Amino acid sequence: MFRYLLALLLGAASPLCADINTDVAQLTADHTQFAFSLYPSIDCEDTNLVFSPYSISNGLAMVYLGARGDTESQMQKALHLEIDRKKVAKTSFALNQSLTPLQNSNKAYKLHTANALWVDQSTFLLADFRYAIEKQFQAKLERINFSMPANATTTINDWISLQTEGKIPTLLNANDINELTDLVLTNAAYFEGEWTSPFNPKLTQDWPFHPTSETSINTQMMHQKMVLPFYENELIQAVCIPFVGTSTGGGNMGYVMLLPKSADNFTEMVGELPNEFTHWLSSMSQALVDLKLPKFTLNTRLNLQPPLEHLGMEDAFDSNANFIGIDGLRDLFLNKVIHQTFFTLDENGVTAAAATAATIGIKSALEKTPPVSFIADHPFLFFIVDLKSLEMLFMGKVVNPEI
Repeated sequence: MFRYLLALLLGAASPLCADINTDVAQLTADHTQFAFSLYPSIDCEDTNLVFSPYSISNGLAMVYLGARGDTESQMQKALHLEIDRKKVAKTSFALNQSLTPLQNSNKAYKLHTANALWVDQSTFLLADFRYAIEKQFQAKLERINFSMPANATTTINDWISLQTEGKIPTLLNANDINELTDLVLTNAAYFEGEWTSPFNPKLTQDWPFHPTSETSINTQMMHQKMVLPFYENELIQAVCIPFVGTSTGGGNMGYVMLLPKSADNFTEMVGELPNEFTHWLSSMSQALVDLKLPKFTLNTRLNLQPPLEHLGMEDAFDSNANFIGIDGLRDLFLNKVIHQTFFTLDENGVTAAAATAATIGIKSALEKTPPVSFIADHPFLFFIVDLKSLEMLFMGKVVNPEI
């Protein structure tokens, strides 16, 4: 029996709009629910984390197209896919296209996504599956000799490094591919965005950060006052910092932060996410914000097999797997699902890469209003979101910006 290796790679503000395509809206909602169901399974209480729900969902969707029987139903449930399976490929392509930045200036954000299917020289593919991968997912189809694992690993890693501008040079380790590997599916993306209002490095200074209510460290904290989409209730504060540039779908990319009002309330905030995230974003309104947030760099590598099995995707990883829609035979199963994400934030903006891979001006009236204080000096969640479609490119947690 062949082994089937999936390597997932990446990526990563204005009032929300509701005029997007219905299928794209459903797929985006599916991705969001998957993100919030996956998060508890990959989170460790005392460590930082970053991952790309967008990248993981896209990569697994390509596999899902070839699944049948119980394997298909388990994947559908685990991925929270409510959209018709026949629409997954073309809708994924439409979503990807809508997120592409308009190249109308030198300051447009960068969002490069690319899919690839690496096929052993001896592997046969069904015509329908090949069409969906090449034409609908717009994936690169490349024949490769897996009987030479070291060479195959180098070839794939080189491609991943190219797609992520060198931020993820070695996603696959030496033991991730062997002579029995038959297929590798990769989804890579790269995001780079400049703040519409960069932070002044001269105002960055050491500031106390509290990983817990009883501990404190010093970290580099950025500072500025600016008008931003803002929301708060008795539990959290939420703010969205926009990036320069507009997507072809007419949206804007934003860096969203969710900050519990106390470090002790972090778990309670996470528990509210599945039901309240969209409400919190849609409830934002402009406010003058006195903003302090830490600089940080994260690099997370995840083996997603255990959390996916925990979500009910069990058959895909053993001899019960049914991927007959790929090659017409029941000889394939998932060997590994590997996801790696790089994320760095500083005064200029964000650079992010993962492998699984509206300008707001200050209004004079608001200048006369006392600013709202938003000080990210204890653990918080962050997201990079297209605020038109609500597609979540990245999700992460900062417990200690110095780690």
